Amino acid sequence: MPSEELPGRRLTQVLHAGFADPTAGPQRRLDQASLVDSWLIELWQGAGAPASGAALAAIGSLGRRDLGPGSDLDLVLLVDTEVMSAEESARLASALWYPIWDSGTSLDHAMRSPLECEQVAREDLRAAISLLDLRLVAGQADLVDDAAHRVRGQWRRGARRRIGELVDLAHDRSDRYGPLAHSTEPNLKSDRGGLRDVTVIRAIAESWLADHDHAVVDSAARVLLDARDALQAVTGKSGTRLGRADQDAVAALTGHATADDHLAVLAEAARAVSWELHRTIRAAEAAVAPGGSSTRGQGSERRPAITRVGNGVIVQAGEISVDPRGTDPLRDLAAVRHAATTGLPLADATLDRIAQSPERPLSAAQRDVFVDALAGEHIADVYEALDVKGIFERWVPGWHDVRNRPQRSAVHRFTVDRHQIETVKEVQRFLPKVARPDLLLITALVHDLGKRADARDHAAEGAPLAEAAARHLGFDETDTRTITTLVREHLTLVALATGRDLADPATLQDLLTKIRFDPTILELLRALTEADAIAAGPAAWSTWRSTLVDHLTDLARDALTGSSPAPRLLLTPQRSVQEAVRASVERSGSAQVLYPAPTEDEPISQICLGAPDGAGVFAAMARVLARQRIDVRSAVVVTMDGIAVNTWWVSGTQEDLPHPTVLRQALDRELKHRDRADARVLELPPAPPPRTTDDTPVVTLLPGASSEATVVQVNARNRPSLLADVAETITVHRLQLRSAHVMTLGQRAIDVLYLTDERGRALDAPTVGRIIAGLMDAAAT
Repeated sequence: MPSEELPGRRLTQVLHAGFADPTAGPQRRLDQASLVDSWLIELWQGAGAPASGAALAAIGSLGRRDLGPGSDLDLVLLVDTEVMSAEESARLASALWYPIWDSGTSLDHAMRSPLECEQVAREDLRAAISLLDLRLVAGQADLVDDAAHRVRGQWRRGARRRIGELVDLAHDRSDRYGPLAHSTEPNLKSDRGGLRDVTVIRAIAESWLADHDHAVVDSAARVLLDARDALQAVTGKSGTRLGRADQDAVAALTGHATADDHLAVLAEAARAVSWELHRTIRAAEAAVAPGGSSTRGQGSERRPAITRVGNGVIVQAGEISVDPRGTDPLRDLAAVRHAATTGLPLADATLDRIAQSPERPLSAAQRDVFVDALAGEHIADVYEALDVKGIFERWVPGWHDVRNRPQRSAVHRFTVDRHQIETVKEVQRFLPKVARPDLLLITALVHDLGKRADARDHAAEGAPLAEAAARHLGFDETDTRTITTLVREHLTLVALATGRDLADPATLQDLLTKIRFDPTILELLRALTEADAIAAGPAAWSTWRSTLVDHLTDLARDALTGSSPAPRLLLTPQRSVQEAVRASVERSGSAQVLYPAPTEDEPISQICLGAPDGAGVFAAMARVLARQRIDVRSAVVVTMDGIAVNTWWVSGTQEDLPHPTVLRQALDRELKHRDRADARVLELPPAPPPRTTDDTPVVTLLPGASSEATVVQVNARNRPSLLADVAETITVHRLQLRSAHVMTLGQRAIDVLYLTDERGRALDAPTVGRIIAGLMDAAAT
């Protein structure tokens, strides 16, 4: 076979074998390895290799015979230095490596004697792990046997002193790579829980210090390898990162209905690998721990060293177990609580026993123990252990449908189920501050149960699921109703605070109605809002959003308690600045710009722009800010004596912003040409083309949000010109913008617009229809 045909032959072989049979992967990879072996044997024979003194060996995926269609080749040329000279060895290496490179195949190569392999295995941990897969391809077999024997012997002799290095290696990978289970574009090889971790697990087993569940690891590895094979077949490349552009094709090739279904399966496999790596390292560390003892006494009096902690829970050899003869109904949950509180691991036998226990609703006493477990600082680690065994979904109805469910939003870091656990961790710091910490913990646990496949409004759809879960967990009707309300409204506080006019009484009334005028629900909702956002990721929460949420919460608290509200200036323009800008515009007849003194710790600044009022002024201001790459967070639109005096809250400190003179001159130019269509075109990079239905803009009428204006929400993919395009549409339809409230979440912009007609009245129905259609077109541009 000519060398240039190898990549094509490899790809053709895999596509011919197909993916229709989910059990065909191992044989397909064996056939792929055999194909490459045959080609390498031809290459060996054509290179004039000697009858003895040299051998070609494979490591890596070829060595394990789990080669993918685009996988790199990892080869070792083994030489007997007593038989072959350095010159002969170098000549043979060149005759082998250059044809491989010429074929377009990526190659990682080395030339060593068996003794050098042993030395490398002693000095380099990563090299030692790779050399454990050493396998003969061509040449003198006993050379490979000798090298493999030396490497395994060295690996086992040094295993006790190297377990620390293995732990460090695992921790280093945890720091450098994200968890595969929670990535929307996972690296099937390098991410935590990926194929590299499978290799480490098997390497630990080769040390004889600790074994693993071979069926679990082998099954997970098959899932990951099938995905890798399909990815390389789709792309024709050796990469292992499953990017969004390839996910639909890879999912279809591997027999999954959607990309999200495939990601959920990959998450399941990755979690299993992560858990097996964790427990294998833990067992290896226990095996080499100095001075440790799991027994007491001498000779025939020797007994297991155990500590009883109540409810049939015992601690033995650093693990939590349960008394198998115990009948305490709190036993299993008490074991989980002890693990979440202390960080000690649950023994495998205990996990298996809990997984086999009957599934039934919790009593009030069991519920209290479960809530205590949720308050434990190690609840996330405990959850992963329970989840691998399928325990958690048996305790919480509805959990199965969100387990391993990916989240496409750039804001989120975790799958839906793990995000809920992270929210539980985040609400723990609020427990001393609320009247019902138990309800806060449970609501955090179930608040996203509605994020199932094809869910449209996960908060509304999750409320009845949370109600069922609360009843199953042992809560009475009153508490269940509170949990249901919190789940239904868990997005309400931040949505109103960041997207509605806080000066409009309708905003406060909307919040009070949704929380049923209940102060307890208000405090729980405030805590849940922050914890949910922080658990999602850093982009979902900031001092700015916190300030807005606290402002609205204070307003609601005052209304519920009857307290006299204190003066609040949040999102209120500085009157003296407005007057100064108005007077300056009146004197000069041209645009004016003033930066008020900063009042916030967070890098949020105000810009007050003034100009003679008229059609298109707001749009012109928005275009100027877009051209200057200024990120608008919110705006208040005011007309004072025929002069538009608009205050904008923007990202960045005043040092980050252009000089006011630059903005004033730019605004004068923009206003001068605002009637020219060609001058209104923004010279900005075009938005990326929509790739999924998630990129489709959504324009929503918010009835009842204001008694003085028509409130419309525009939810669209963010781009620098979005607000300017929206403002231009408002101008074209001859409408007035009373205020605008802007929020950015990941790649989405959510703009809430308070619109009136030219006489300052709320819009009639035909106008509403026209402006919504126009805004849809503008947001989709």
